[in-house]
Amino acid sequence: MTDSILKRLSNAPPKCVLVAGASGGIGQAFCVQLATQFPSITLIRLARNTAKLLPLTVPTQDIAFDITDTLSIGDALKRLPDNINIDWVFIATGWLHDDLLHPEKTWRSLETDHLLYAYTVNAIGPTLLVKQLLAKMNPTHLTTIGILSARVGSISDNQIGGWHSYRASKAALNMLIKNFAIELKRIKRPTIVVGLQPGTTDTPLSDPFKRNVSPDHLQTPEFTACRLIHVMQCLAAEDSGQLFDYAGFCFAP
Repeated sequence: MTDSILKRLSNAPPKCVLVAGASGGIGQAFCVQLATQFPSITLIRLARNTAKLLPLTVPTQDIAFDITDTLSIGDALKRLPDNINIDWVFIATGWLHDDLLHPEKTWRSLETDHLLYAYTVNAIGPTLLVKQLLAKMNPTHLTTIGILSARVGSISDNQIGGWHSYRASKAALNMLIKNFAIELKRIKRPTIVVGLQPGTTDTPLSDPFKRNVSPDHLQTPEFTACRLIHVMQCLAAEDSGQLFDYAGFCFAP
């Protein structure tokens, strides 16, 4: 295994960060930790319901959007100036289950609607958000984009199967991240894009599965956010297209 990138010296602190999914457990904690660690930062917070966003001690621009709706994404980004300099983009959206749909334990449970919704939230939405952000942001400004992925989306690491829609949609996201990185390098655009695995974090997404997780391995949102911020600070151009866990280790797609 390669060394953790957290052993590197940290890059300059960000001045402007966009967080999509800012009202979720990890997204909210990420915003709070950014405001705490970098008191001169400006935050752009995208959320389905901006009323759920916490007040912070730093300037924020709060914009409602729906990651499943391309038009909504476009309308949200119209609120930003053209050629805006954004240092970091953190996409914290994701879906595993809801009151009606749960991770499939067997192929017998596979259904079209379940698969389509997982792909829409976990792969298509973040991809189209990145597409529209790249068209909006200053193409000469160095931007680092971190998208919440999952180790269970690693095809080579899959040893137990199950969770078909979630695994497959995250695997698709991982491939799209790699494709973005290859193309951006080819056109010499200074943009780093990576997948980030947050670890098992105590949020509504993990609620039904916490009983199967040792307390030593269940992280608080604050811990996860701090670790992911550290990972973002240590990323370099050669990391683009790769997948990193919260401890800074690269994992196989």
